[in-house]
Amino acid sequence: MADRAEDSMIKRKLLKPLTRRRLSMRDRNGILRALERLDIRAIGQDILPEVVEAFSATRRSRKTDSWKDPTRARQFIALALALRASRRISRQEFVFYASSAVEGVHEGRCMGGENDDDLREIREGMAAIERKYQLGADEYWPTREAPKEYQRLSQQYSSVLDKCFIRALREFGLDEFAALKENAPSEFERLRERGRRALHHASDIIPALKDIVVQYEVDASRAASASAYSAAVTLLGAGLEGLLLIRCLRSSRKAQVIAESLPRRVRPRSPSEPATWTFETLIETCQKARWLPPVSTSIAEYRGAGLAHLLREIRNFVHPARRVRERPWSEVDEEDYHDAEAIYTILRSRMVGKIDRIDGSGGPRDSL
Repeated sequence: MADRAEDSMIKRKLLKPLTRRRLSMRDRNGILRALERLDIRAIGQDILPEVVEAFSATRRSRKTDSWKDPTRARQFIALALALRASRRISRQEFVFYASSAVEGVHEGRCMGGENDDDLREIREGMAAIERKYQLGADEYWPTREAPKEYQRLSQQYSSVLDKCFIRALREFGLDEFAALKENAPSEFERLRERGRRALHHASDIIPALKDIVVQYEVDASRAASASAYSAAVTLLGAGLEGLLLIRCLRSSRKAQVIAESLPRRVRPRSPSEPATWTFETLIETCQKARWLPPVSTSIAEYRGAGLAHLLREIRNFVHPARRVRERPWSEVDEEDYHDAEAIYTILRSRMVGKIDRIDGSGGPRDSL
């Protein structure tokens, strides 16, 4: 009995973890920060109904020009904050919702002449140039064809409006967004545009999928540069899955007919909804539809579906049960990543041109 206990103790020492956990996941401060984040989500969830009711009451009581109303804007921002805190919306959506509320007030003020002291002289200068060139009331110059002085004044006008908008963001407590708009305007507009599309273009699935695939490609490269090869391979697998899904959605009727004829093991439960299919089903459907052509070299010819399945299998090591069964104690290394990258690059080059031609976008063959 004592020998067995001693053997067990020796085994535990011999099999201690080979990968060290980062300190912040086990130190006291890291745990406290984690609990604080959970509390923020819980508070957002608790106050959300109250904030929604207050905002709805304001909308019912104010019937005209509500988009210019600072009170309405503050309540809308409070609603957006609660939604963000409870993780009902993304950071990009929060940027769009909150900044749009402020923008309404800002535009109302500009239309009401509140910023006339800053803008009057610039407007008068632009009007003088328009008269000089006999520009009609409904006429305008394309931006790059306007006289140089007019372009300069136009830029000044936009700059003053931006400064007024930044002041308004700070007035409504959105200091983080004000700093972003001031110091990194392109990043502010990028986040805002993503939020706008999330609201107004949620049903445009294929363009959204193309964007997601590109995100995966970029993040895979970043992960690999940090030697996070498990993450990089997983992202490349997800990227290929996205490409296959786009292809099936582009020819949804043909994909449905083929999917219904697949062996029972991979046949989807909902053949008319490719977005619900498994990675394996997408591969088999694209193979039967001849959307995964073979790849030939001077040495051999490789089946497109075989390469896709190989990347899927590499990707599937993200599942702990699969990993411990088939590759215990191993690591996804740089060679695994480069194998996955090679497969992804080849299959992408074979598929994306076809996707774009079906799209009719006229863009370059290798662009999403």
